[in-house]
Amino acid sequence: MIRLAIAACVAWLAGALGSAAHASPITVGLFAPSAPFPSTAARVELANRLGEAIGKALNVTGSGRVYARAADFATAVKRGEITLALVDPAYLAGAGVDPMVIAASLAADRKTVRAWQFVARDGAKLAELAGKHVLVPSLGGREQDFVINVLLGGGVGREFFARIEVAPDTASAIAALGLGKADAAVVPVAGELPPGIHAVPVLPALPALPNPVLVVYGAMAEVALGAVRDAVTRFQGDATIVGFRDPDDERDARVVRDLASRFSPPVKRGPFAVPTVRLVVGDLLEGRRFAIERTPVTAFATAPTTR
Repeated sequence: MIRLAIAACVAWLAGALGSAAHASPITVGLFAPSAPFPSTAARVELANRLGEAIGKALNVTGSGRVYARAADFATAVKRGEITLALVDPAYLAGAGVDPMVIAASLAADRKTVRAWQFVARDGAKLAELAGKHVLVPSLGGREQDFVINVLLGGGVGREFFARIEVAPDTASAIAALGLGKADAAVVPVAGELPPGIHAVPVLPALPALPNPVLVVYGAMAEVALGAVRDAVTRFQGDATIVGFRDPDDERDARVVRDLASRFSPPVKRGPFAVPTVRLVVGDLLEGRRFAIERTPVTAFATAPTTR
């Protein structure tokens, strides 16, 4: 009943008021290089289906657009070419932007987070990657901070790897590794790895990071936001992003803020212990005698003056 009421309100708002925001076609952008889509075609298909679902909920034409470069995505946002977008939280956190988060996406296991891993050829160990060339999916310029601080928690220095370079997306990073164009890659855990590529044991294990989140840029009427939330909750995705969790504005927005705090080097402090000190006045006075030495009165008398 509530869903029908929201849909009716949106339809009335679009037709009766002729709102420019609702009457115009809506474009949903997708910039999530780390999401382990098997191909660019899969990205395009998901973006279009998501755009159509949201457009239908708003009673307008909806479509999707995939962005391969952070700069192109940022330009599209600045120009107002996209209203909503499915974005890597790590990109948002690293760029220092905080748009309204509408919903978190779900992986195949119905979780909103996905574990990460180092992968390499010939079963290498993390210590053997020192001085090596590592690939990471694009994050808009802060890839080294992402690997060293976010994933490894500052456990190795910035000079540990010879270089950390950007791959267009997760599939490209793994493909380049298989072709011998890099020594290792750091990517989300997703299904089986290609022959000859193995996960690198890391202790402690790399943390699980949030899946792409759906965000809104600019202003959107509350009625329209309700329709979008309802549409994405019912959206059926693919094997990479199966759908979206029931929206919770505060919980979903906190995902980006918490991740942003991990991009800075962790503050390491040495062990610090404060002994418990209990002082009793009686213990301080026991076995001691205290007296005030008296000064003779004559010492204060003034000698007579002779003329």
